Amino acid sequence: MCGIFGYIGSLDAAEECLKGLKALEYRGYDSAGLAGVIEGKIRYCKESGKIQALESAWQNSSVMLPLAIAHTRWATHGKPSAENAHPHFDASHSVAVVHNGIIENHQALRVMLEEKGVVFSSDTDTEVIAQLIQHFYQGHLLEAVQKALSLLKGFWGIAVVHKNHPEEIIAASRENPIAIAHSPERHEAFISSDANAFHIPDIDVHFLRNDEVAVIRKEYIEIFDQNASPIARAAEKLRLEKEVASKNGYEHFMLKEIFDQPQTIQQAMHGRFIEDFGTAEFEGFPFTSTELQAIKRITILACGTSWHAGCIAALMLEDMARIPTQAEIASEFRYKNPIISEGTLVIAISQSGETLDTIAAVREVQAKGAKVISLCNVRNSTLSREADACLFLRAGPEISVCSTKAFTSQLTVLALFSLLMARLRHMSKEDGILFLQEFKALPDLIAKVLRQQKTIEQLAKKYASFEHFFFLGRYYMFLACLEGSLKLKEISYVHATGYPAGEMKHGPIALIDETLATVALLGNKRTYEKMLSNLMEVKARSGPILALAPEGSPNIANIADDVLWLPPVSDALAAIPYSVVCQMFAYYVAKERGTEIDQPRNLAKSVTVE
Repeated sequence: MCGIFGYIGSLDAAEECLKGLKALEYRGYDSAGLAGVIEGKIRYCKESGKIQALESAWQNSSVMLPLAIAHTRWATHGKPSAENAHPHFDASHSVAVVHNGIIENHQALRVMLEEKGVVFSSDTDTEVIAQLIQHFYQGHLLEAVQKALSLLKGFWGIAVVHKNHPEEIIAASRENPIAIAHSPERHEAFISSDANAFHIPDIDVHFLRNDEVAVIRKEYIEIFDQNASPIARAAEKLRLEKEVASKNGYEHFMLKEIFDQPQTIQQAMHGRFIEDFGTAEFEGFPFTSTELQAIKRITILACGTSWHAGCIAALMLEDMARIPTQAEIASEFRYKNPIISEGTLVIAISQSGETLDTIAAVREVQAKGAKVISLCNVRNSTLSREADACLFLRAGPEISVCSTKAFTSQLTVLALFSLLMARLRHMSKEDGILFLQEFKALPDLIAKVLRQQKTIEQLAKKYASFEHFFFLGRYYMFLACLEGSLKLKEISYVHATGYPAGEMKHGPIALIDETLATVALLGNKRTYEKMLSNLMEVKARSGPILALAPEGSPNIANIADDVLWLPPVSDALAAIPYSVVCQMFAYYVAKERGTEIDQPRNLAKSVTVE
């Protein structure tokens, strides 16, 4: 969470930072602020709420800043407010700091500084950084920053300005991305926590590594290690793929992105299969067939929606390729001291490529010798750079915090990878061709599902008053239920739980009554009859049931209060269309309840804290 942007050059630094923040608002929108140095003073502006509030407030100022740092916040320490917004300052307002991450020992450092007479003005851990820098400052800003960083525990990406140094910005990183772009011809430099926020094409970029500190001037950039030794490293040429974010006439980005899915699924599969051989292939893939055949075990690392995609992929890989596969929540896995045996492949999934827990887990398994394939939607991201290979989702920018098209693109790429692994083992060419035929029909099938928009909207209105939901399914459908319930929680703020239907009788059935609605996913033929039995148990206890079922399915209409009929699809692929229905159902429930849809409370698109 949280976004950093900075600028130094001949343009209005505040205006450049506001442009950058708008590209980073997906990282947090609790509050925003900027600060710069002019005439020996730090000028700043901070506002609670979204970036638009900061922009409006700054427009009242006629100041043109030669350099500035800015921040959009997702609250970790301290409630969302203008006081707790970044930048933060030392007591004398000599230093301004913007910070992504968490300082784990901030309380101890705060006590130490207070004992020396330092007065704090906020509840945040970031203010400790500013106060420490000024505490060590004796005319040399780089030295003061490095002394301060040496006392910090945790992880950070920071940018710092000082009133006595109007021609430089200091940036530093540990386990949190900081990219620095420099244009020698234009005599300007940019700093960002996401390189894709830079709006100049083909620019030279440095990505700071752990415990590196950079001095940024218009003319040059210097990078130092934690011992203050200079580092000589060539810049990378950044080629950005810019797409203009537009709702295309839809009321919300989420609805637009739901309707993008026939196209984004097509894009995810385009050019990645060989139909005559019934197999898949990936561009620039560095692993040979022999190396892939030697894989004995697969571990999938992800968080949130990406973990749900990983769970579905784990079942698919075991079903189709007969490879033992386990999907692990990255935030838990990184503390397990995992056993990475010979022949283990790790697949790391992150829409943004910046999910801190996933990146930390990847670094752990790489240290143990594992090869890593990443699935990302964002080029130039940390995960895409650090993995041995990256399979891009090609979903285009996903603006809504609630992931929709990125999830189904993840499932598309993972299904193709499962096919590749299966064909390298026991799956016949004929079976591979049959799988691809159904796979290629998915975009049209999803379009058919989306044509039921009005029906889904009416069902959502009927069920929007319920405060509690169970999403029940078995086999692949249980895993789709995890994602469906998460969508409802994220944007409608109602309690929803995805649960394996066969486990209801082991406890959760005690909750069933007329006030708890059940959304049942019956898309798997293998478990259809068992699902009917489980739903009869719900019906016997007066629980309202909304069923999603294949067209022509028997008996379900006599059990459920409402049935949404969907096109038949194979068990392995059913999670994709059924998830699309759950996305749209969640959208219309949220709309009926009047909640914020594209930027729901307490959430951010990219999770860069633990």
